[in-house]
Amino acid sequence: MSILLTISAIVPLSLVLIFRFLNTKYKPPIFGVYQLKNKSYVFKFIILYIVLKVRQLVNHVKHLLDIEFGRSHDGAQHIHRRDVLLEEKYFLGDNPKAVDAVFFNGMSHNEELVVCGLARRPGQVCDAFLFLKVAGEELLLSPCLPDTYQIQGASEIGEYKVDGLSIQNFIPMRAWNVSYNGEMKLRNEPEKKVKVEMDLVWSSHWNPFNYNTDMSARSMASDIAREQWSPGFFKLLKRFHQNHYEQMGHLKGTVTIDGKQHNVHMPCVRDHSFGPFRDWRTFHRYVNHFIFLENGDCMAIGAVSQPAVMSHITIGYYCRRSDQNVYPVDSSDFQLYQHGENQILPKDYGFVFKSAGELHSVRVSVDDEQCFYIGKDRVAKLYERWCTVEVDGVKGSACVEWHYNNTQQPRKHE
Repeated sequence: MSILLTISAIVPLSLVLIFRFLNTKYKPPIFGVYQLKNKSYVFKFIILYIVLKVRQLVNHVKHLLDIEFGRSHDGAQHIHRRDVLLEEKYFLGDNPKAVDAVFFNGMSHNEELVVCGLARRPGQVCDAFLFLKVAGEELLLSPCLPDTYQIQGASEIGEYKVDGLSIQNFIPMRAWNVSYNGEMKLRNEPEKKVKVEMDLVWSSHWNPFNYNTDMSARSMASDIAREQWSPGFFKLLKRFHQNHYEQMGHLKGTVTIDGKQHNVHMPCVRDHSFGPFRDWRTFHRYVNHFIFLENGDCMAIGAVSQPAVMSHITIGYYCRRSDQNVYPVDSSDFQLYQHGENQILPKDYGFVFKSAGELHSVRVSVDDEQCFYIGKDRVAKLYERWCTVEVDGVKGSACVEWHYNNTQQPRKHE
């Protein structure tokens, strides 16, 4: 009798739930871009979370096997070869959208900063830039800025080199050389040039964070489950994918400006991106915070919007000095549509993120910024912003990069 009563209660309740599900209205995306959690979100999240956790478990087992094999001489060589392959220059081929890019972004607590990048493209084309500031001196810019589009010379083809800027790896996942020899212009007096010789070494004891394998399964599942799935959705997701990893470290060396030498030492993140397809026209926006705290912790937290596949994806990781581990960001309440969607960038804001099972509150106060453009037709507009931050009461500094799609107002590079 009790079983019949239970069934008689469950059946109508199930019918009501099914009816409500079928009649729940679709929530339109915010600003026509940012997808919300709709009625099928929970089911898609569960499926994706299981798939991603299984994939991460397989990768973890492979990593443990590498460590086990690493106890032998051959195993150590195997791990070294893996790092070498990841750090190698990417073969661009004939695909006009292929990319191989390296990027360094550092800032000290006494307002020194180095931000530079070089993205190789087919046909000797590259986007390259350098921002440089040493203690007591004005911000210096690459001569080409605010544009970054450049053509490599014959001796620079296939290398991370152009117009005096040179970036070279000499110990995979451990050390890079970043150098510059040439003129730079003063930000406030662009017609005035100074002679700059920069010789810096980036080194690290932190493990790299590989966005292919190390991102939080919960965060990824939540973001992908918000999107509208279709037969072509996952094909586009695969097509737009590019390899990207980041690594926290330190930048140290000398900078000589018009004969005056300065010693430089600052925390600095570096990344490497490569793949057969990167089209800046497909990106709507992104914001990424590279944070360096006085207690030695460092982190990268942000969000990317590439509406063709992902209208919002939370990115980032937390390097905790106390145990020397690198943890993925599991969630963040930093939503792009709440911060500068109309390109009026906030000067003082905050957000909360979760990593390693703990919630962390971040406060950001912007001290300075400079904008520039990517691409021959200025299809992307970026703001480098240098900030004072506070995370859970611990003070620090941050380089924050804000990107906007600029295809509505392109300008040909002359």
